[in-house]
Amino acid sequence: MKYWLMLAESRSWTYERKLEEWDSSLSAITDFDAEVGDAVLLWRGGRGGGVVAMGAVINTTAVHASPFLRLRLELQEDGDAPVPTELKVAFEFERLMLSTPVSAEVLRAAGLDWVVKTARSAGRKNKMVALDLTDGQWRNLLQLADQVQPPGDLPAAWNIPPGAVVKRSEVHDVYGGNPRLRAGASSRTPNAFLFVDCNSDGELAPRWEGSVLLTPGQGQWGDSVSLENRSVLAHRQRGVPVRVFLARRAECLYLGEFAIEPDRPVERWVVTGKREGGSFGDHKIVWDVRTPILRLRQLSGAPVPTDSTGLFKDAPRISIRVHPVSDRPAAAIRELLVTLEADPAIAESLGGLSEAQLLAGLVQRARRQADLDELRAAVDDLTTSEADLQKIIQQMTWIFGGEFLPGTSRRNLTPRDQLDLSLLRPDGTLHGVELKRAHIKDLVKAQRNHLIVGPKVNEAVGQAMNYLRELDERRSQILVDFDIDCRRASMTVVIGHSRFVTGVASSEVDETIRTYNSHWNRVSLTTYDRLIENAQRTLDLTGPER
Repeated sequence: MKYWLMLAESRSWTYERKLEEWDSSLSAITDFDAEVGDAVLLWRGGRGGGVVAMGAVINTTAVHASPFLRLRLELQEDGDAPVPTELKVAFEFERLMLSTPVSAEVLRAAGLDWVVKTARSAGRKNKMVALDLTDGQWRNLLQLADQVQPPGDLPAAWNIPPGAVVKRSEVHDVYGGNPRLRAGASSRTPNAFLFVDCNSDGELAPRWEGSVLLTPGQGQWGDSVSLENRSVLAHRQRGVPVRVFLARRAECLYLGEFAIEPDRPVERWVVTGKREGGSFGDHKIVWDVRTPILRLRQLSGAPVPTDSTGLFKDAPRISIRVHPVSDRPAAAIRELLVTLEADPAIAESLGGLSEAQLLAGLVQRARRQADLDELRAAVDDLTTSEADLQKIIQQMTWIFGGEFLPGTSRRNLTPRDQLDLSLLRPDGTLHGVELKRAHIKDLVKAQRNHLIVGPKVNEAVGQAMNYLRELDERRSQILVDFDIDCRRASMTVVIGHSRFVTGVASSEVDETIRTYNSHWNRVSLTTYDRLIENAQRTLDLTGPER
């Protein structure tokens, strides 16, 4: 038996599907030789992440890896089709630890730190990578999953016990999410929310069918599953728990953690109203508002009748808030700094200790890992603007490599332009960075039988070329005014993410951009996923020895 690791998707919008095409199964396309019965781990990245599910391969199907190639073969009328070279591997995760992940710290303490390194170095969402495990180590992982305790710190901590009543506004103040929606994702923590209206009747009335809860999701219009409903339907793919509440006016009663039934996630779709869209000439477009009746199985908590509001009368009421992190480590560091400032000789002696070097390396690596996790979260958020990304990246210029000095230089070097980031090499030459949004659907596009970069990319690169021309023309004045040499200035353009490009594999996006870069000298193009993956790989390779 072989062992594999699958990376959970970081956002539910990755699974954009039409209503009739919705598939809640977990799968990945790979060129590895996976077999039915192989063991699989599901890894959720970011803060509060870790191993969140354990299962096995249940099916393999030969496919073409490229959706673009598959579409081209469907349109091809004659000729021999190439033989599929990759496998679509389907998984079933029998053991879910969505709210109690086996964290990186627990894995390292158990001598399984290469599982963490493998997960953080893989970098391919919805891809599986091989794990070098023995049968004994797999059994050790199963024991760890049984023994692990719920996380105590945000963002993974959960502080509402089943059966407790809390104000809904407090739930969203602490955990995020939209207080006006019936279903949706937490914007701050790895959770999905579902609020059950105990006053609903008719087809929307929640009810139990044995051990399965049937309850409505979010009403939607259009022919694709909405983002709000996908946050619940795709929670296994994301590796997050579904928190279900019984709602009544401003209060809600926490029922517990649930999971979508993988074999039959939706009982049916119910038409619950109409919504007017735009106009086409004199004709007004009217959409049916459709609501899914979701099928969920309870993982924790006690089954509660959903047709009784009397439960609120006797239930305990609690108040929740964000608890401040203990100040003890910060106080110890401040005390150490005061001591070092008072006696420089102590600092000099500490500098020669390998332990001090290890501590400095660990602190720097932890800070950089936190910065990288914050950037990942910002890139995943569809509402993140260029200015938001700039605020994050200007504090982590190390992400562009070790050839640049720490920090940033002056951004306004010419009267008409302003660089997003201005980096300096040790010899004083300038390197500019132009940051664009990550959510670019037409990052690449098809042209005949090939892919080329999209118009947004050409526009961004053209902007960078204009910056370089201005710097060249004003080189002498900039050198006199700011002591910055623009004669050999260069630019990096960061734009898009391969996950947002529908119908094209990430490897094809990479190949298209490599081809594009091969024809440029002073301008380099990269994507946010490539920038983040390279930075994560650098952190993993340069971590201090234990």
